[in-house]
Amino acid sequence: MLSPVQRFQYRHSHESLLFPPSHQFKIYLLLQYFIFIYFKYLVLILTMLAFYANGVVFWTFFYCDCDLGNSAAIGISFVIFLLSLLALVVVCLTLSLAIKWIIIGSFKRFQSKGLIAVDSWDVFRWMIANQLIHTASPFVLQLIDEFWLTATFWKMMGAKIGTNTRIDPNVLLLEVDLLEIGDNCRVEEMATLLCHRFNDGGLKLERMLIPSNSYIQNRAVILPGSEVSEEHVTMLPLTPLNPGEKLTAGHWQGSPAERVSIKTGKLLPGAATRRSTMLSKRSTISVSGIV
Repeated sequence: MLSPVQRFQYRHSHESLLFPPSHQFKIYLLLQYFIFIYFKYLVLILTMLAFYANGVVFWTFFYCDCDLGNSAAIGISFVIFLLSLLALVVVCLTLSLAIKWIIIGSFKRFQSKGLIAVDSWDVFRWMIANQLIHTASPFVLQLIDEFWLTATFWKMMGAKIGTNTRIDPNVLLLEVDLLEIGDNCRVEEMATLLCHRFNDGGLKLERMLIPSNSYIQNRAVILPGSEVSEEHVTMLPLTPLNPGEKLTAGHWQGSPAERVSIKTGKLLPGAATRRSTMLSKRSTISVSGIV
């Protein structure tokens, strides 16, 4: 099972192949690689310190000359273990927040720029911020595994999340400033909500709205340029919502998404409405001359 950062790396590696890399872009990728490696080791060291702190404390109290019994040493080390885990959670989530607000600020500014060149400084900031955030935050969110903590973290990152909305900690969310999720929604594990796409030679960010009472089941994917237009929409597992598709109330599965009856298990008439069936000429790859 891929982690959020691995899913981001996999997606971006394929997207970057769509455009011939310039020398500047290659330098950015090399710099991104070194920053990511060192940051990954930093998170690993912090994690090891948190888990081994209680062992160090127990060893110190157990073999020192203090008049403490074994039970007292175990109790103290257990308290230290809980405090060190709490410190790890606070440090990793604070690092993620600092990275987002220092490197990016608000993704709404990126959206206002329209199409951003792939080899630009802005795209490099977008890449490195997303990688570092999804390196530091998923582990501690999954460690605690509480809906309130996950929702609170993404709200602090800039997302608009309604009341009683439950999001699993390993959901892949990017550009959360542009994401709005209504009340009483459920987003299950390994689902992906993307507010960006690469086409026409660059990066483009778009807003995404998930209406109230929506149910996004595990490993479902919502891509930018698509629309969930009504409440009470359920996307079944492994269902992608592709650009140009629009879902109304009901249960949806497959690609392209088709409405299905839960009671009978049969497909209902109609598929996801496509707002446009034409691709732009600039995003169409010509295969003329290939034998």
